[in-house]
Amino acid sequence: MAAVLEGLRVVELTHMVAGPACGQVLGDLGAQVLKIEPPQGDVTRRMGPMAGNVAALYASTNRNKQVVCLDITDAAQAAQARALALEADVVISNLAPAMLVRAGLDAATLRAAQPRLIFVLVTGFGAGGPAGTDGLAQAAMGLMAATGPVAGPGFRTGASVVDVTTGVWSALGVLAALEHRRQTGVGDTLMCSLADTCLYMQYAQVALFDADPSFARRNGNHSTVSCTPMFETSDGRLLVTVLTLRHWQALCRAVGLPQLADDPRFETNEQRCAAQAQIEVLLGEVMRRRSRAEWTEVLRAANLPCGPERGYAEVTRDAELFGRGLLFRLPQGEGSSLQVRMPVEFENTPRAVPRPPPELPG
Repeated sequence: MAAVLEGLRVVELTHMVAGPACGQVLGDLGAQVLKIEPPQGDVTRRMGPMAGNVAALYASTNRNKQVVCLDITDAAQAAQARALALEADVVISNLAPAMLVRAGLDAATLRAAQPRLIFVLVTGFGAGGPAGTDGLAQAAMGLMAATGPVAGPGFRTGASVVDVTTGVWSALGVLAALEHRRQTGVGDTLMCSLADTCLYMQYAQVALFDADPSFARRNGNHSTVSCTPMFETSDGRLLVTVLTLRHWQALCRAVGLPQLADDPRFETNEQRCAAQAQIEVLLGEVMRRRSRAEWTEVLRAANLPCGPERGYAEVTRDAELFGRGLLFRLPQGEGSSLQVRMPVEFENTPRAVPRPPPELPG
């Protein structure tokens, strides 16, 4: 059975992560994605460690694509790029808008010639705004200030979550625009910025702050709405979520401290949130006596939400993740690249068979 977007033609004028992430989602669903790169290739081909014969960063976000090299600052090659774009259903770009205008590859120029075209412009801070990156968006839109220990400066997230999420939201916008075009015959111009996406990712925190600024303060590893103690076990850390009084009582009994189950200091969610550091101390000695795996089994048997803190070394060796196909490897020259498939599992909707990210021609 053909993948659901098979026959959809996508042209990418992208680099780095957010723009390519949009094309990768569409390619995973079966679209034919042609990525236009400069003769020297996308800059991420030269960033960080290698996976086989391609940089791991490039490999992570460019599977299921083909590539053609064109220098769009050259008039003749820009014309070739325009011809390819006008044959497409969707054009995705996160290049500088001024560069696109000079090359005749901007949304207004292309859609004037092809009104059915769907053009996606991914920016840092909007089409008229300054250049932006994942970290700059986090800094500007509150996420950095909300992340990290209670005292001291805020932290950027370890992974480029804004880049990836912006790509996914851009792809969702494409699907909506395709449905609108099916109904009306008219294409669209979509704009999605890292800054706007970063703010959207925090809509709950924004609402909480508006209702009570003190409630949305930086809490380190503490949740703002529930008690989430982090315990040291004999071989690592374990996170437990205590949402209800039943959870609290089950936790106390499971760890062998039933006398705390009805302690009035911990009766309400608000009390437990405020006393989380105290709870970590009171239960800490007991928790250190057993391993993460042992405590996970005990606490889950008591219907308590819990789980170990794991680093990438553990995650990337998880046989269950490979068994489910969430982690998989694609051949890449003499080696391979470790890939993560999209997190949606379909019962009937077919996806594309994964293909390795493209090598530069010649």
